[in-house]
Amino acid sequence: MAVGMAEDLGSRGYQAYYGFAMKAVGYLALLGLARFLYRLYQVRTTVRKAGREPGVFLIPHSFLFGHLIAITKLAIKLKSPPTLHGQMMPLMLAREYPEVMEAGVVYMDVWPISPPMLTVFRPDMMAQFTQDQSQPKHPYVVREMKPFTGAMDLVSSDGQEWKVGRSMFNPGFALKNLLSLVPAFVEEALVFRKRLGDLADKEETVKMEMYTTDLTVDIIGRAVLGARIEAQKKPVKFMNAMVGQIAMLYFDNDLQKMLNPLVPIRHWIYNRTFHDEMMPYIQDTVRNYEKMEGPKTILALALKSYVTEVDASARGNIPPAFLNRVVNHIKMFLFAGHDTTATTLAYAYYELSRNPDKLALLRAELDDVLGKDPEQAADQIAADPALLNQLPYTLGVVKETLRLWPVVGTVRAGLPGFTLLDPETGVRYPTGGFVLFGCSKAAHVNPNFWPEPEAFLPERFTTRDESDPLHPVKNAFRPWEMGPRNCIGQELASLELRLVLALTVREFDMTPAYSESSLSFQGEKAFQVQLKEMITAHPNEGMPMTIRRT
Repeated sequence: MAVGMAEDLGSRGYQAYYGFAMKAVGYLALLGLARFLYRLYQVRTTVRKAGREPGVFLIPHSFLFGHLIAITKLAIKLKSPPTLHGQMMPLMLAREYPEVMEAGVVYMDVWPISPPMLTVFRPDMMAQFTQDQSQPKHPYVVREMKPFTGAMDLVSSDGQEWKVGRSMFNPGFALKNLLSLVPAFVEEALVFRKRLGDLADKEETVKMEMYTTDLTVDIIGRAVLGARIEAQKKPVKFMNAMVGQIAMLYFDNDLQKMLNPLVPIRHWIYNRTFHDEMMPYIQDTVRNYEKMEGPKTILALALKSYVTEVDASARGNIPPAFLNRVVNHIKMFLFAGHDTTATTLAYAYYELSRNPDKLALLRAELDDVLGKDPEQAADQIAADPALLNQLPYTLGVVKETLRLWPVVGTVRAGLPGFTLLDPETGVRYPTGGFVLFGCSKAAHVNPNFWPEPEAFLPERFTTRDESDPLHPVKNAFRPWEMGPRNCIGQELASLELRLVLALTVREFDMTPAYSESSLSFQGEKAFQVQLKEMITAHPNEGMPMTIRRT
């Protein structure tokens, strides 16, 4: 009997505990729902209030679904592939709604998938929040980059943190210093050229972006660390850790990742792996940067700058906390420095294959400057890196590729009271409560600023005559963004792209090799896609190509 009473009391206790727990869960659910509904009301009213400003055009907006319905309908209408990169949507909206194209701005509300956004692709208005008044990075970006670099890098940091970092690394990214590193870059480019030759001999079809990525990893390794990474010959542990970690960031709004309890642990493991792999390079530079003769790496000049301008007492004894920050900066340099350049190089080969007349002009310039024997070009450039500055048409090819295929835009924070002004109509666009997205993709093919916007015309960037219709409008070309927060690595990217083109385009023909079954978007099989493991835009299917000797 006593046992039965104990069991009965235990059962009642369990029921009471269960009832209490269920009530708690219910209250929490109600609280969560209330917060969700309040935030929905807040976002939707902010968007509609902006849409009521005189002259502002708002695409069809649902109070419950925001712009999701309008955007989904447009994606279905245009048969948008599921992998299409998100930076294409503002351009799609501009082509669908003449009012958006004419204004060069569009409000986009897809909350709760992402914060409400004011997308801008009119150059003079993009300048207002990047050049005239450089707005801070949006907290959304800072939050997403926190696990990757602690948000202590030149992309996501702000204020004094950013100023100190930019000042410290500027000397290493200066053109004069980069030119001194060109002989090292030539060594890596020759490995790439040999790989292309092997592929041509085998008549294989390959994903060109894989090969250009290995190359740009090797070049950024030489520039930053002064080391031969040899990514073109073997897997690189710290690069694999870095790419694996990027795949866990939430930019693609993957609930499976966001709710996975193991994600923080995996971030810790990847961070530790990258840190441990990187520290020997850094410590070697700390020991030897003052003794180095000849060309200086970006890391060596950063350490020198730190000792000279920040903490003279640190000479020979760099604080560990500072070295940890250097690791974060290097991680971002390695990511941004290899990813965007590799994609651009693949697209340059693609455009040259589609425009044989432009390829002929490029080859003619290389013959004139470097001589008619391509085999001699590497030695000539290594002996006189300034030759790369005597290739205006080659530079035009690089810039025109970046115009048509920019890989990323800029994301800033809108502020209450800060508005963007249309200088022609006087319309003001409120920014408070919005992400400001400078969409280079849409800006670069905006027909109001670029004649023949879809055509590949390197001549846009070789003409000096400002009255020439092809001459770029002020502020219109912005693949690296503009203003104080422009890309610190743009000179490095431009230099290595010119170098690699100079050493390859006269010896090889690269032909796109998409299959009949390959997805296409508006007739373009090489459309830009969003990869799970990358934030930036990449060519569909990695740019399949067949390489042949000329």
